[in-house]
Amino acid sequence: MGNITKRMKSLKAALLMYIPICLGAVLAGLEAIARMSERLLSSYDFYYPIQEVRVIDGKVEWVRSGRQFLYLAAENVGTVLSVLWVIFCVSAAGYVFYARELKKPIAILMDASKKIAENELDFHVNCDKENELGVLCGAFEDMRQKLFESNMDIWHTLEERKRLSAAFSHDLRTPLTVLSGYVELLGSYGGKLSEEKRGEILEKMRSQINRLTGYTEKMNAVQKLEDIFPTRRPARLADIFAEMEDTGKLVCGDLLFSFTADNGGDIEASIDSELFMQVYENLVSNAVRYAESRIDVSAGVEGDMLCVTVHDDGRGFSAEALKNASKPFFRGEQNPDLHFGLGLYICSILCKKQGGSLLIENAADGGGKVTAKIFCKS
Repeated sequence: MGNITKRMKSLKAALLMYIPICLGAVLAGLEAIARMSERLLSSYDFYYPIQEVRVIDGKVEWVRSGRQFLYLAAENVGTVLSVLWVIFCVSAAGYVFYARELKKPIAILMDASKKIAENELDFHVNCDKENELGVLCGAFEDMRQKLFESNMDIWHTLEERKRLSAAFSHDLRTPLTVLSGYVELLGSYGGKLSEEKRGEILEKMRSQINRLTGYTEKMNAVQKLEDIFPTRRPARLADIFAEMEDTGKLVCGDLLFSFTADNGGDIEASIDSELFMQVYENLVSNAVRYAESRIDVSAGVEGDMLCVTVHDDGRGFSAEALKNASKPFFRGEQNPDLHFGLGLYICSILCKKQGGSLLIENAADGGGKVTAKIFCKS
């Protein structure tokens, strides 16, 4: 738009270019009409000569052999044609000016206005005129681009909100399943459990509720998943490993479940246990959908990273799943209607937010294997 402004030819200058042409055509036409009128009068005088001259009330009148109205017509035709010619030239100049300078930009602007009013922004306003209307078309294009970008930002925001809502709903499932398992356990064996065991179960339920409350507050405070940031607090890895084992047993239900803590049990590290447990629960829940009979979990510390590997004895990941499983809303061929396709996607984001990574692969002895790593500051 700036380049157009520098070399812009104003409509006033363009109009002034048409005025000399119009005047030239008017003068040439009037000259031709004058000559034609003289010839017409000469021809009338030749065919209808003056026969008598009369003086009436001091006025001289020529009496001709032809009809008087023919003479009046021959005498005034030049004036009438001159007026008509001037009107024609001015009109023609105006039409040519409109057709060459105004018609195309106005049509472009009208079409752009209609599309913008209908919220149709996937087009471009292109005009090669180097005048004020060309600049106006450039301004319309800038406005369309800004509106298009604004609409895209709004659309992305809505999509992020949808993904966040779906992720939140997804992540509530496992904690609720764990709490439901504890409730059923108390309901079935409440009278047979010792006070110490009952208090232990209630403490675990309280821990789940506190973690769920913290996670809910964190999710409510963000606008999209990428806005989540870990809140690190000191925690004993032995306590986290114990919670992982209890949670895994409840989530796996009737499936065989084994948990192995390789090392690090006595280490106190600074981590966001809520986000870590959310990753772990998603991994176990995902493995439950594909396992045939058992799920094996191993956890430990490798350098500055806390690692957890979840291995199921199912069919393993397909080639497509190995490539796309961590993408949002991807659902494999097996049980596609039983989940949203968000579990591994959420795990991937939460691992990266905690300075780690997510590795999806097939185990050498069969089945799927997912390893999550997060930075563990001791």
